[in-house]
Amino acid sequence: ANPNVRIVGLSATPYRLGSGSIIGKDTILKRICYEVSVLELIQQGHLCPLVTKSSAVQADTSKLHTRQGEYIAAEVESLMDQDNLIAGAVQEMIAQGADRKSWIVFCAGVVHADHVRLALCEAGIPAGLVTGETPRQERDRIIEQFKAGKLRALCNVNVLCEGFDHPGIDLVALLRPTKSAGLYYQMVGRSF
Repeated sequence: ANPNVRIVGLSATPYRLGSGSIIGKDTILKRICYEVSVLELIQQGHLCPLVTKSSAVQADTSKLHTRQGEYIAAEVESLMDQDNLIAGAVQEMIAQGADRKSWIVFCAGVVHADHVRLALCEAGIPAGLVTGETPRQERDRIIEQFKAGKLRALCNVNVLCEGFDHPGIDLVALLRPTKSAGLYYQMVGRSF
């Protein structure tokens, strides 16, 4: 309507789960004007350095199928929702997070997330859970409890990947495999 209008978009992760890149000839954002890498921001002191730990207990993803470049969600949840994997993950979170106060946990599905939350609580770690099915007021209340330090861990299923910011997060647990670089960056980016 107005050929003089200019649109500028700012994003830490220019990818979206369902559509991929937000930049392209058929999108509202046509090109990147300025780009800086995570490594550069870490080196400049704007982001904390990532310290990754490979899990001692790992799921075999070789039999998972893919659809549109990502693992099929139901298969991922079935694979990850095993007692030994959950127990191993909880033990590792406790060991790695002994001096950490605010954990965000990305789970493979609603049932898996509830099992992880229960295992954390049984291990003495106050944990909450938010999913797409959590009513808005309840979700807001749980997130506020997490931000206030009343919950040490917050389990979620594709809810806190984009747009959720809490500077106190000092441990990110990825309990769901992904083939999506965008989703991976969204999840680990919650700790920046």
